[in-house]
Formats: sequence, structure tokens, C-alpha cells
Amino acid sequence: MSVDLYNLSPVGHLLIMGALLALGPLTWVWLRHRRQSPGHRVRQLTLLTLFLTFDLVMFGAFTRLTDSGLGCPDWPGCYGHASPVGAATQIALEQARLPTGPVTEVKAWIEMLHRYFATAVGVLILTLAIHAWWPRRVGEPLHQPAKGLATLTLIWVMLQGAFGALTVTMKLFPAIVTLHLLGGLILLALLTCQAVAQSCLLGLSKPVTVSAALRKGLWAGTALLLVQVVLGGWVSTNYAVLACTQFPMCQDSWWPAMNFSSAFELWRPLGLMRDGQTIPFEALTAIHYTHRLMAYVVFLVLGGLAWVMRSQGLRTQARWLKWLLLLQLLTGVSNVVLDWPLLAAVLHTGGAAALLVTLTWSLALSRTEPEATLSRWQQFNALTKPRVIQLIVFCALIGMVLAVPGVPSLAEVGLAALACLGIWLVAGAAAAFNCIVEKKIDARMKRTAWRPTAKGELSDKETLWFSAALCTAGSAILYLAVNPLTMWLTFATFVGYAVIYTVILKPLTPQNIVIGGASGAMPPVLGWAAMTGEVGPEALILFLIIFLWTPPHFWALALYRVEDYRKSGLPMLPVTHGNAFTRLQILLYTWVLLAACLMPFIYGMSGWFYLVSALLLSVGFCGYAWALWRNYSDALARKTFRFSLIHLSLLFAAFLIDHYL
Repeated sequence: MSVDLYNLSPVGHLLIMGALLALGPLTWVWLRHRRQSPGHRVRQLTLLTLFLTFDLVMFGAFTRLTDSGLGCPDWPGCYGHASPVGAATQIALEQARLPTGPVTEVKAWIEMLHRYFATAVGVLILTLAIHAWWPRRVGEPLHQPAKGLATLTLIWVMLQGAFGALTVTMKLFPAIVTLHLLGGLILLALLTCQAVAQSCLLGLSKPVTVSAALRKGLWAGTALLLVQVVLGGWVSTNYAVLACTQFPMCQDSWWPAMNFSSAFELWRPLGLMRDGQTIPFEALTAIHYTHRLMAYVVFLVLGGLAWVMRSQGLRTQARWLKWLLLLQLLTGVSNVVLDWPLLAAVLHTGGAAALLVTLTWSLALSRTEPEATLSRWQQFNALTKPRVIQLIVFCALIGMVLAVPGVPSLAEVGLAALACLGIWLVAGAAAAFNCIVEKKIDARMKRTAWRPTAKGELSDKETLWFSAALCTAGSAILYLAVNPLTMWLTFATFVGYAVIYTVILKPLTPQNIVIGGASGAMPPVLGWAAMTGEVGPEALILFLIIFLWTPPHFWALALYRVEDYRKSGLPMLPVTHGNAFTRLQILLYTWVLLAACLMPFIYGMSGWFYLVSALLLSVGFCGYAWALWRNYSDALARKTFRFSLIHLSLLFAAFLIDHYL
């Protein structure tokens, strides 16, 4: 029976259903905590949303493991209806045709309950975002400390909805199903960060000071766990659990016959290779055994972290980590030797989700003491301005991704990695050269006085040699491994920033950031040139967005740092033209930026997901600019500056997501 994959007729009914389901938790929080402050109620709602999202991940695993993912083969409803009741005739016909097929009445209800539950969680996250953007004061600090985090969570749950749709319409495509699982766990991490931040703001929790080594270990453990989650999702979606039915051996061998190239051919239909051939058993064995070997590594690393955490003020988290690792061991072995029992399989997914929540909780709650002096390596690393470089490379990467239609090949991924490395090195060289030129100015400004060149910890000669080495290495990589055009464009960007902007424009004119912003807007052009060998109109549109974003972003910083810039003697706009004129310029630029952010959709570079994201983010930026223009405060200028960073990061992330939808 043919069916339209997308049928939006039941959307209204499904939204009403989700709102009604969300009304239950909202009412419970209000009634149970009505005598508490709004801040405490929002925290309770966040915790409840976290719990329900955890349940949603578990129910998603149950849906997948009972083969109910295609119980309703269209989206968002069931054969164009809001529930299986309206689709009873179509379900009965399909079940009669294939009694053991993917469509049965029970499977249809399981799938639709998962969608109802997901919609309700989306409504709760939307409620948290609304509280973040329109907070109330009742004699305490704002109860939502991070608008950016709440907004990111809202955007992420929308992305999860999109992947949920693709999971159905692409017929359980393994890569999509695995990413859908990963996205659900990242959603849990974002909600955990919100809950911890709210608890700290309300004084219910206090940050714990830990060693830098433990913090790095927590980050490494989290990264390893996410890799293991992806491998586990790949095992489940390819039905590779029973490829090995022994433990610890597999097929009576410590190293069974395996086909890794077929196992990790990522973009292919369920059960088939890209050429249409059935996936070989050796590939299923490789999928299973890779997950098992990685599990040993993760178990040892997280076990070691739990041991160290006990002695550094994270005893509760360490206890959770220990018991969850034991649960994962028992359920993992049970899945193998007991023929993949449903309860053990669902608990195994839940254990992975709980481990990620525990690690995120530990990271969000812990802090490291600032070091009195930087090590030699840290001093040289500081010269490269790592946070700025990260954004530069990210924007260049977006240009690379958009330049390649569809999923990139392994060769294109390697080319992009080399281009990112080359761009990072040359950009770091430009930043280091900037530190030499501005060391006296940096020493007079509180924001930059800590830099090694400003403090005299690194000499001009050392810094110059370091800059030259980075520039030479980066240029060589770009010329030899990428293409000459990218090398020359990157070198021109280096000259534009390090010489034209830093040496000439910055001390000369208050329009320095406008003219010099051209260098900062080049990364997506560099990325595009790296993959195509040319600069197309699409790359110039990306350039225009960053070019228009730079002045309001920087001027918001200059407003609340105006005294620093006045001491430095630099002719920044707030110093030369005053506060009111600068605020007006920020407002005007954000309006023009909003129009520029719509150009990719108008030109055909992007789809509706990007358009909605760009509108939300750009209207939010305009809202901050309007508030700043109407009623200035240093705190609001600081928030505007921070939101500008969120705006650009999420805007380009939306580009990336939209490219693959």
C-alpha cells in the first residue's frame, strides 16, 4: 500500500495532544511548588523535563527494539490521521497483507505514543525557553541564568524532531537512527546543564573545585562515552547484537573473521550495502566486536574517573558512575548471552543515557583553580587566541560542508581536515603577530593585560619566530595538500588582519572594525575555495553575513569596555562618537544583518530549517540591540555581546543541519 511519507494534515491535532500532555507536568509543578519562588519552580520544571526526556529516550529504545519504528509509515501522523484509531482500516489491511511486517495495531500505537511523548517534551522545553527570555523578578536573581543554553536546547529539540521524521521517511536508515539516538542523549546533557546552573544560582548547589587533570579526564571520558554510544547505536540499528553470542570470546575466537570496510560504510540502507548487496555477516561481526572492545576502554576510563572523583568533592557523582558502570556491564553481557532480551536492551540504553547525565552533571558543577602562571606551552598557545581561532575554523568548516553536495566522501573529509589545520595555523600566526604589535596597548587594558607578550613573559623575538613558523607550516599545508588559491586567500587574510587592520586601521580610524572586518569574514570563503578551487556567490553571501555581524558584535564589547579603550588611546567608536551614537549603529547594523541572514534561503542555498533558525536568532539579536538602544547598561551590553557569539555559532550550525535535511 503506497502512502505519502509526509502528510501534515494532523499537525494541529498532534500539537494540541502534546500541549495537553505537557499540561499535566506543568500543573503538577505549579501546584506542588506554588508557594516557592518562580526560580525554584523553573528549576523543578527543568528537573521534571530532564526526567521525562530520559523516559523518552528509554521509550525510543523500546520503540526501536520492538520493531515499531515503522508502525506508522508516514509522518507526523499515522496514515494521515492523528492516532491509529482513525487509521484502523489502513493498519488492518497492511497487517493482513504482512502479518509479521512492520505495521500492526500494537506497533502503530507504540510509535504514535512515542511521537505524542516527544511533542509534550518539546512543549516543556519551549516553556523553559520562554521563561528564559521573559523572566520575572521577585527579590532574587533572574531564575534562568543562560538564555543561550535554553535557546540551544529548544533548537536542538526541533532538530531531534526533524531526525525523528527522517527516521520514519528514510525507512530506519542506520546513520539517521544512530544520530537520532545521539541527539537524544545530547538533549539530556543540555537539560542537565540548565538544571545545575539553576541550582547554583539559587544557592542549592555550590561549584566544586577540582584539579585540572580531573576536569580534562571528565571531558575525555565524556567524549569516549559519546563515541561508544554511537557504536552502540550502530550495533542496534544494524541488528548486530547476535553476531557474537559468547562472552568474552566471539565465535570461539578472540579475533573472529571481520570486514571493517563494509561494517563502517556509513551511508547505506538498512541491511544493505551502498551497491545493493546484503551486508555480509563478517561486517556485522566487526560492528559488534568494535563496540565490545571500546566498552572495555570506556569501562576502565570511567572507573578510574569514579575513583579519583571520590577524593575531590564529587562523591555522589562517583557513586552514581560506579553503579551505572556495573549496570552497563551486566546488561551488556546479558544482551549477548541471553539472546538480546528486551528488558536488558532497554536498560542498556538507559544506562548509557544516565552515564552521560552523570558526567555532564560533574562537568557543570566542577571548576578548576586558575593557575598562578602559565606554562611555556600555555603561553605560546595563548598567543593564538584559541577561542577566536575555534570560531574561525568552525566558520571555515561550514563553508567546506556547504561547498560539497550530499555526504562528503572519505577523500573530501581528509581534504577538509587538512584545510582546517592549515587555516588554524595561519590564523594563529596572525593572532600571535597581533600580540607583538599591540603588547603596550594590551598592558594598559584589563581585558588583555594577562597576555604573555603584555606581561613580558615572551619576547618579541620568540613571538615573531613562533608566528613565522605557524604561518609557514600552515601555508605549506594549504599550498601542497589543498590548493594554491586557498593558500593565497588565507595569506591575504593574514596580511589584512595582522598588517592592514592591526598596524594601519586600528590606531587610525573609528571605522577600523568595519573595514578590518573583511579579514574576519573570510573563513567561509577559505573553506569554500578549499573544496572547490574557486570562490562562488554562495561563499560571498557567507562572507557578507560575517562582515555585517562583526561591527555590532565588537561595538557591544567596546561599550562596556570603553574606559579600557580610552586608556589605550585607540579611536574606537564609543570613545570618538559616544555611547548613544554607538548604540544606534549597533541597532542599524543588526537590522541590515537580519536581511543578510535571509539571503541564503532566497538564493536557494538553504531550506526552511535554516530560515526559521535565522529568523529566530536574528530577531533575538535585533531585540537585544533595541533594548540596548532604549535603555543602556553595562550588563545589557555584556549580554548583547555574548548573544552575538551565540547568534553566529547557532546560525552556522543551522546551516550545517539544514544542508543534510
